[in-house]
Amino acid sequence: MASDIQRPDTTGVTAVQPDPPGDPGGYPPGPAPPRARPGAYWTGLVVLAAGLAVTVATLATRVTSIVQTILLAIPLALIGIGLERVGRGTGRGSLRAVGALLLVVAVVGPLVLSLSSPAPAVTASSSQPVPSGADRAELRATLGGGQLRIQPGASGLYAADLRSPGQPGTQVTTADDLAVLDLRAPVQRGVLARNRGNDWRVQLNTSLDWQVDVSAGAVTADLDLRQLDLRGVSVQSGVSRLAVRLGDPAAEVPVDLQLSTGLVDLYLPRSATVEVRVEGLSIDNLRDQGFSRDADAWRAQGTGTGRYLVRVRTSAARIRLHRG
Repeated sequence: MASDIQRPDTTGVTAVQPDPPGDPGGYPPGPAPPRARPGAYWTGLVVLAAGLAVTVATLATRVTSIVQTILLAIPLALIGIGLERVGRGTGRGSLRAVGALLLVVAVVGPLVLSLSSPAPAVTASSSQPVPSGADRAELRATLGGGQLRIQPGASGLYAADLRSPGQPGTQVTTADDLAVLDLRAPVQRGVLARNRGNDWRVQLNTSLDWQVDVSAGAVTADLDLRQLDLRGVSVQSGVSRLAVRLGDPAAEVPVDLQLSTGLVDLYLPRSATVEVRVEGLSIDNLRDQGFSRDADAWRAQGTGTGRYLVRVRTSAARIRLHRG
């Protein structure tokens, strides 16, 4: 018996397959999530902690003043705050602990060092007559942090009272008509050794032509050179307060002052011709003292035959010029 039931036409119709169990959307599976790798995290954390420990230890044994310690503790504190915030955001308590520990070291370290007692000081008095045949002299003073005062009045080549954390070095050498005076502070071992700052007072002979070179760290210096026949002045220092007192120049005298930051007081006679160039960020009173700006230099015309060529290099400083 033939059936008269007709089947529907399925031409062009795509059969729909049922979704497999566990795949409600029918989309292809996405990439697998990254596997947790706690070993890599802890390895990185140990390396980070070791690097920070070496950095702190190096600063403690190489930095030789409380001022420098505070300046370097600021970025360490910022790193500690950053690590603590990152650890909190990622839910890593160990990272937060490292950041908190670094912050405590950066804050408490300079405070503890500043309250501890420094090592006892050594005071040395030194002098020497003017070498035979010497017409010129050069002072090379190398000290760390502390105080330095240079003034005229020595009957010989020089007379010095040097108060330092150890025995300072003094040496005089000659070459033809040049006498070189070399004063060196003892080696400082870092703030863990609690160095006492240097306190130097040096007198120079006024009958010679002098070149004065000073290299220091954080220092308070008063260079009274008004009665000296100068041929040049050079000062390199860290965070410092400098007072440089100059007389009438007999020739063209370069004055090079370089400091990281601080205060510079420059005393000049009104009769001296002066050219001042400043490199770096500074606040000054040159215009108020009668200087005119010409290109990249400040100039003031005097009545004398010589002139000073002053160059101040700093990252940030206040410069006060006094003309009297």
